[in-house]
Amino acid sequence: MIHKLTQLPNIGEQHAARLIRHLGHGSEARAIEAVKVSPYSMTTVPRIGFKIADGVARYLGVHPDSPGRHEAGNRFILGEDGTLPTTEFDEQRRKLDLACHALRRQGVVEESGRVWLPEVLRAEEEFAAWVAELPLGHPDGLTARAAADTEGFDLDSILTTETAPLAHLDEHQGFAAGYAVYGAAHVMAITGGGGTGKTAVIGGIVGLCQQAGKLVAVAAFAGKAADRVRETLAKAKVSATYAGTIHRLLNYTGYEFRTGTLPHDVVILEEASMIPTMLLWEVVKRLKPGARLILVGDDGQLPPVGYGQPYKDLLALGVPSVHLSVNYRSQNVQGIINAANAVRQGRMLQTFTDDSFSVRVATDLSEPGNAALEGMRGVPQDEWQLITWKNDDAVAFNLAIQEALNPDGFPLFSFRVFGQDRAYAEVREGDKVMVKANDPDLGIFNGQLGTALTTLVVQKDITRLPDTLEDWAEAEADGLIHNRHEELCVRVKIGDELVDIPEKDAPALLTLGYAITVHKAQGSDWEHVLIYQPGAIAFDAQRWWYTSITRAKTKCTVLYEVKVKDPASALNLWWANTRRTMELGPSIFVGRVRKLLHERQQRPPDTRSAAEIGKEWLGL
Repeated sequence: MIHKLTQLPNIGEQHAARLIRHLGHGSEARAIEAVKVSPYSMTTVPRIGFKIADGVARYLGVHPDSPGRHEAGNRFILGEDGTLPTTEFDEQRRKLDLACHALRRQGVVEESGRVWLPEVLRAEEEFAAWVAELPLGHPDGLTARAAADTEGFDLDSILTTETAPLAHLDEHQGFAAGYAVYGAAHVMAITGGGGTGKTAVIGGIVGLCQQAGKLVAVAAFAGKAADRVRETLAKAKVSATYAGTIHRLLNYTGYEFRTGTLPHDVVILEEASMIPTMLLWEVVKRLKPGARLILVGDDGQLPPVGYGQPYKDLLALGVPSVHLSVNYRSQNVQGIINAANAVRQGRMLQTFTDDSFSVRVATDLSEPGNAALEGMRGVPQDEWQLITWKNDDAVAFNLAIQEALNPDGFPLFSFRVFGQDRAYAEVREGDKVMVKANDPDLGIFNGQLGTALTTLVVQKDITRLPDTLEDWAEAEADGLIHNRHEELCVRVKIGDELVDIPEKDAPALLTLGYAITVHKAQGSDWEHVLIYQPGAIAFDAQRWWYTSITRAKTKCTVLYEVKVKDPASALNLWWANTRRTMELGPSIFVGRVRKLLHERQQRPPDTRSAAEIGKEWLGL
């Protein structure tokens, strides 16, 4: 008989508390019953993986070749994305000791060289059908000549009105903003590199919507990008109905999106190149009839971390788009812009326009690296960032930077590190930290950056539903059992918010954040970016370097540490690496849409009358 969750194998007090909260809704008895009925439901609880759930299931008598075990393992492997290449999926099955060949696709679907959750494949097919209904076939984008193809949109009158929301934009930017609100196409893309005024155009769109009484939402994948949008709107003295992250727009709980139909007339998605396919579909299927969707981004950046690259796919399919090419960054940062454009275009520059961008290439760059970090002493943490390629290098840099900039900070908690000269590291008071796992209960999400402030005792009130009559006798007026207690927490400042993270959970949720990989940096920017890269980038190097460089606003310092035989040609080694591209191959999603379009073209026209069609639909 199991009376306590901690009687189960590998379930400690922290796991038990999470199981009670998520499976038992505050009741341990209910959590125990849920685990008995479906032990693999434990994998839906934060930081409880398949191996722990599998150990409990085996303890409770579940057979290794149970279909339920294999389906749970398959679903766990596919995770939030819901799809993986077949070879990668099968390798993950081997790692989880899911050996039964007959059950290798239990509860999942194999299609187009990938394994899918059935609901994710259905969603992709529905998304493709939706895209196939759009006005496609504009590979070169829209021009001012398309202005006639609008719904009452007079570009000239809007641009020449001094008080108009578009007065601060150039003609091309003004056209983009005007077409977004009044153009005939209700779905469009706005593309452009850094400094071309994409966020200024967003401000223009919001201003037009505000003037016309339209509800407008502006959402970004990353919190830092959402902050930047809010700053732009405030500077332009316009306000959106909603401005924040996509996940908050859709009321994401960590497990599901709870928002129904969005009330907005116009939905703008910033940094659209970062959005994976399924997240974009979650937005699209919530658009109200007639709503406009505006995708704003830079298609030269790295693809999303999750499955798919819908922004790039929609551009390839010819969704109506406007490309911004004129750079409006101040003259003293043209070095960054010129270097980024040269990388994107596969060109080489021997000199840079100004000192906003610099590159050092040598076999050992530890000395200039230390000097660069020393220059960050006293600079606010949110104004600079080190970016590197591999996670192991980021960990090593974090430890070194901590010793250089915060050697005497008071230790707050320790956490495991791997591949370093020690087994444990610590987060100290004043350290820059990064959230490394989602915790919707605390309102924190993977990739957020902040500052560790202190530890303090916080009053907590954990509630649960009554189970027994004795519980009901102790229940308060709200019908709940309250467990009021004090808990030691680590206080972290993330943006403008103070978050108190239980000290026992901090090692699983936080790590040092002085150095991060570029995927964590996407959607954010800093005044000074230091790119310290030991060794060549082997995977999609051109887009990696372009994305990294464009994170810098006023200064970008590149330290490229590779074996150099001839110092005179050292810079050429860096340029050679930036020209290394990766062909991603044909897009499954593009193929899916084009197949639908072809099938529709081949379908003979329906010559029946409306009455005949109606009778068939009614089964008469």
